[in-house]
Amino acid sequence: MLFLCWLMVALGAAPEQVEARLTEIAPLRAQRIEANAPVMDPANIRKAAGGTIVTGLDGRRAWGVAVLNVPIGKLWAGLNDETRHPGYTPVTYSELLTGKVCESGRSVLQFLPVPVVSDRWWIGHLRSNAALARASGNSVRELSWKSTVDPAEVTSESGKKMISEGVPIGSTRGAWFLVAIDQFSTYVEYYSNTDPGAGVPQGIASRLAVGGVKSAIEAMQKFAKEGRPVCPVF
Repeated sequence: MLFLCWLMVALGAAPEQVEARLTEIAPLRAQRIEANAPVMDPANIRKAAGGTIVTGLDGRRAWGVAVLNVPIGKLWAGLNDETRHPGYTPVTYSELLTGKVCESGRSVLQFLPVPVVSDRWWIGHLRSNAALARASGNSVRELSWKSTVDPAEVTSESGKKMISEGVPIGSTRGAWFLVAIDQFSTYVEYYSNTDPGAGVPQGIASRLAVGGVKSAIEAMQKFAKEGRPVCPVF
C-alpha cells in the first residue's frame, strides 16, 4: 500500500483525470471573485496535465496553468503565508499591515527589486473566496488580490524605510484558483494584471510578467513543500 501511494505521487494525475475533474467543478466557476480572469484553453490544460507549466499573455493579463504534485491544503497554506515568501519569490520584503496572517481581508506591504529601473513597492489587499470553498467542500479555492499605494497605510519604521527606497507600482490585480485533483495533486490557474508604473516600457513589462508567472508557480510549489508555512493545512 505504501508503495502504491508513493507511485501515485511520483506519477501525478493523468491528463484524463484532470480534464474530468475540471468538467465536474465547472459550474462552480460562476462563484469566482475574479470573474474576468483569463479562460484557459483546453490545449493548454492538457499540456499542464502532462507536467508543463504553461504561461501566456492576454492583453496585460499574464497567466499560467499547471498541475502540481502538492495537496491543495499544503499549497493553500503556502500561498497565504506572504510574510515568509521572501527567499522563495523575488519579493525581498513582506510586512503584514492589517488583519492577521493567513486570514482573508489582510493587507501586506511588499517590495520588489527591479534591475536597471527603480525598485517597486505596493500594498496587496488579499481576499479568500469562502463561498467557493464551502460549496466545494474545500476542494476548490480562490485567493485574489488588488493593490493600493498609499504611504499612509505604512506605519512601521522598517516599512517606511522600504518604500523610501523605491517607487510605487502602477497597479496590480490577480488571483490564484486551485482545484484538488486527488489527495496528492492540485490544478492551478494563476493570473496577474500589472501596470509596473513609470520607467518600464510595456514590451519589457509584458515579457517580465510572463516569466514572473512561471517563477511564482514554481516558488509556491517549493515553499509549500519546504517552507513549513504557519497557515493551517485543511
